[in-house]
Amino acid sequence: MKKIALFAAIALLAVLLCAGCGGAKKTETVSALDDSNISLDGSMPIVKDPSRGPKITMAIVTPPQRVIPAGKLTMIEKLARITGVVFDWQEIPSDGSAEKLNLMLASGADLPDAFWNGISGVMVAQYMDQDVFLPTEDLVEKYMPRLRGVYEKHPEYKAGATAPNGHMYGFPYIEEMKGLVLTPGPFIINSRWLEKVGKKMPSTVDEFTDVLRAFRDGGDLNGNGKADEIPYALYFSNKDTFGSYGTFHQFTAAFGQADSYCNGYYIADHMRVIDNKIVFTAIDPAYRDTAKYFNMLKNENLLDPDTFSPGPSAGAPLWLNKIKGNEAVIGVMGLWAPANELPDPRVRREYVAIPRLTGPKGKTGFALNFSEMQDTSMVAITASCKYPEVIAAFVDYCFEPEISITLNWGAEDYIYEKGPDGILHFRLDNENNIKLFEPYKNFDELRNNSTPTRGSLAVLNEYYGPVADYTWDAVDLLEGQIASGKYDILAEYTPIPKMILSSDEQTRISRIQPTISDIVQRYTTQWVLDGNIDATWNAYVTELRAAGIDELTGTFQQAYDRFLRAKN
Repeated sequence: MKKIALFAAIALLAVLLCAGCGGAKKTETVSALDDSNISLDGSMPIVKDPSRGPKITMAIVTPPQRVIPAGKLTMIEKLARITGVVFDWQEIPSDGSAEKLNLMLASGADLPDAFWNGISGVMVAQYMDQDVFLPTEDLVEKYMPRLRGVYEKHPEYKAGATAPNGHMYGFPYIEEMKGLVLTPGPFIINSRWLEKVGKKMPSTVDEFTDVLRAFRDGGDLNGNGKADEIPYALYFSNKDTFGSYGTFHQFTAAFGQADSYCNGYYIADHMRVIDNKIVFTAIDPAYRDTAKYFNMLKNENLLDPDTFSPGPSAGAPLWLNKIKGNEAVIGVMGLWAPANELPDPRVRREYVAIPRLTGPKGKTGFALNFSEMQDTSMVAITASCKYPEVIAAFVDYCFEPEISITLNWGAEDYIYEKGPDGILHFRLDNENNIKLFEPYKNFDELRNNSTPTRGSLAVLNEYYGPVADYTWDAVDLLEGQIASGKYDILAEYTPIPKMILSSDEQTRISRIQPTISDIVQRYTTQWVLDGNIDATWNAYVTELRAAGIDELTGTFQQAYDRFLRAKN
């Protein structure tokens, strides 16, 4: 899922931006209600005569794949025809955009009326007391019935978009995909190897261990004449994509307490919500017992040595290179997107998802600390904007189901075609790939030259089927997650949601969390490689407490209590 990986990278980039000390000069807004050329009653067009429409500047971060100017994109032209709203698009190349955005916000000079993307809830919180961004809760209430309806159905999204001072700033980006980003990718096993060693699908941790031993001793299971079979490969890194490769953490629940781990919201790693309390899970005895189990696997030569080696890039384990060919060499692994990471369809068909395994004190699996409201403030209005009502009405139209879908993934006749049934279907070739046409060489080019992508919108689960197909390249991922127990896991666990944190909360977390995360990773890797777990456990716990886990959980508890009040 390239779009999810892109989103995670943008979110992490935003977290790193430091708040400036400047502020925008607040401009007294001009009411659009007195302009007879503007309609704010929900009907279209919003601007009756675009040639006499308000001059509104909209900044947009532009990806390198885009060659068509933002104002000429098919989806922007369609929205302009329907709404009558024509923006002056100010394009910011994605390369170096973080620095430019930070300078713009810090100085408060030459700010656009609004940002289409590039702004996050983290940045909004940093500047919310400096008159840079306009509070938007009144705009939602008066001019945005579609977004208001989403918030009524999903009060957790409204709560997550509410800043510590009680205001909202900007409008959210919501992409529900049946919980796709709320659990890791499927935990898979080679069914052909299972058959060859005479084993059934394991249902317990002990049976799973026996299967790994059978894979180790099974000889030439892939039939290539080489002794290259590897029972199990995983990942030990702070950069694991949605906890999919680091399957160590999936076993912690089987030993009594589920850990949580997600590079998409890494500041909440190793914490969970239990009975409305934030708990640091990596000091539970279950974590220690999981480390003992994996040390045993390592000592019995059941783990790929590349499990402990850095990959070619952050978030990519080294052993991913081993599964690119036309022969299966790894018996068990966790993947995020098998369709992409196992490119040979014959090899891919050999793998099936492992159901949850029962251990001494529970079942495997965990929920990710994440949210399908992937950002709270994707479109943000600056305090210098004279027509915030027009932007609000325009953005609200973007929450129309069909508009949200095509804004997000790509325009009709590019990515989609509407069938006789009135449903948007992906334009797929015989190999289940998006059909391309000149001059576009891949899906990303095709998509990014038909739509500005992202922005504020909502793709809800209920749209799949009646409005559009479920995303074609995520079907196998979702099916694998479900087979690995996705919905039971989500019913059992409450993730820490995305929340707008205060500047003080962000500062505390930024000071504490990296040290704690490094301690956990360092000890975990050492334990699995070298053992000596009982002898060093107390030192580990002492080091974590000295690094500030109580302050960290207390900070998240403060934010979560505020979230619950806003939700209820």
